[in-house]
Amino acid sequence: MKKINLLYILLISAFASCKVDETIYDQATPDNAIKRPSDITNLMTGVYSHLNTPPVFGRDILWSLHPYADDISSTVTFEQGIWGRKITINSGTPFVNTIYVNFYLTIRDANGVLDAVEKITLDPVFKARTRGDALFVRAFSYFNLVQLYGGVPLTIASVNAGSDFYQPRNTVDQVYTQIFSDLQEAVNSLPTRTDQPATEFYRATKGAAQGYLAKAYLTYANYLDLHNRSQESASFYEKAKLTADAVINSGQYTLVSDYGALYDVNKEKANYVEVMFAIPHTRDGSDISLFGEGTYLPGTFLPSTYPNSTGTNTKSGNGFMRIQPWFFERYTKGDFVNDYRVERTFLSKWNDAANKRHVSYPLAFVAADIRETSSYLFKYVDGAGLSTNGHENDFYLLRYSEIYLIKAEAENELNGPSADALTAFNAIRARARLANGVARTTPANVTNGVSKEDFRMKIFDERGLEFVGEFNRFFDLIRMRYKDNKRSMYEYQFGTFLPSLVPGLPKNSAGIWQGGGVTEATNIIPFDAKYLLLPMPANQIAVNTKLTQNPGW
Repeated sequence: MKKINLLYILLISAFASCKVDETIYDQATPDNAIKRPSDITNLMTGVYSHLNTPPVFGRDILWSLHPYADDISSTVTFEQGIWGRKITINSGTPFVNTIYVNFYLTIRDANGVLDAVEKITLDPVFKARTRGDALFVRAFSYFNLVQLYGGVPLTIASVNAGSDFYQPRNTVDQVYTQIFSDLQEAVNSLPTRTDQPATEFYRATKGAAQGYLAKAYLTYANYLDLHNRSQESASFYEKAKLTADAVINSGQYTLVSDYGALYDVNKEKANYVEVMFAIPHTRDGSDISLFGEGTYLPGTFLPSTYPNSTGTNTKSGNGFMRIQPWFFERYTKGDFVNDYRVERTFLSKWNDAANKRHVSYPLAFVAADIRETSSYLFKYVDGAGLSTNGHENDFYLLRYSEIYLIKAEAENELNGPSADALTAFNAIRARARLANGVARTTPANVTNGVSKEDFRMKIFDERGLEFVGEFNRFFDLIRMRYKDNKRSMYEYQFGTFLPSLVPGLPKNSAGIWQGGGVTEATNIIPFDAKYLLLPMPANQIAVNTKLTQNPGW
């Protein structure tokens, strides 16, 4: 999928539609630029292209939200470090505005497509498919906005000279109602994965719409529970479970047998039997302000001592983001001992260019090893990348494994750890035991005898490992309840658990790890309820006096 400027598409469409005997307009408008189905297709490509631009998943949202959670840290003095420290964030911080604005640009252009398909005669199947695409992207954008900012203004019509540009915020309930409506129509309009044309490979499918609908139902049910509205949540947990079941029963998706193969950049196309929606990337040597076709992820997550792993000038990373020591340590104990996903997810042992072995906390080391206080994320590696921002790695936003965990969580909230909940959860562990073809005995299945609250914590930990570095952790923290059924996991983690850990990075002496702490302490900020939402951008409030600020900001 190429990144195409929407105005450019409109202009090209206008020129392409002109013949000798036609009126030639001096300005492209929706009424004169949209003449044929190919014009609509170009417009829809432009809508999708917003998602992998720098202000959205091309940079800003990932640079901010990865270190904003509790599993990944950053100490650099620019964007990632600013977000990791939180206390330096305010309503005027640039990414607060660019993320907000660019989701609205995406919504604006999706609305434009919905308007355009009504202006010309189209094949009913093509029209329905295009509406499904536009509604999916609009719902996807609002789903991110409502989780990040709370209730936001709903714009569901094309912008024109008569539009009200200064709308107040809608309620969270109203935004979710629109998300559900958009996704339900998208489910009915989009093709299945196996029916999707090869030329539309990265566009949404029926399964992607169902997957996000299940996720939105679950997230809204969580929201109701956390806001003392549990009497309303059961119906949405039920809808989440039924929608997840619809995906599972469709036969359209399967788990890739080798978890590690999911992150082999040379096997990505085959992995879309599991990957349900992703941001595509293609190796690109242009490196022009991140506006190329590639991604920066390998360079940001890998250390400078891991050779031939990126397309940067040094062929290694910069290590701007690292795994919190306590987080990696959690997955070396208990249920996760010898879990193949741990080996494939974290870079914790490696040889550098001088063949010196690096070992990260808390793994055992010998005197000759170089001791690393933190491990690194190992999901994004591309030694054949063409530039700092020119790597091939697609960014997965929804995988089939999450559908199983959505079902397990929804069923657990309804009925506790029933057979259905355990079966769905254990499907993920069964794949992990397959390893890379040599079966293991761990992680073991969870069996009867666990409480509803403890099983919720197991789901939280399972998601933490399964999806680390895949844009889930912050949202899991703010939507899921701790087992006391009173607090969000964010409040528990930052208010109770993380403050109980020794701050600072690990130390070693006398041949063992001892002394120091288990956190990058500057990224462990005391709990403040305001961090459950980002601030509304100051410049948006300045131009629209109907907007109100989020609490605490």
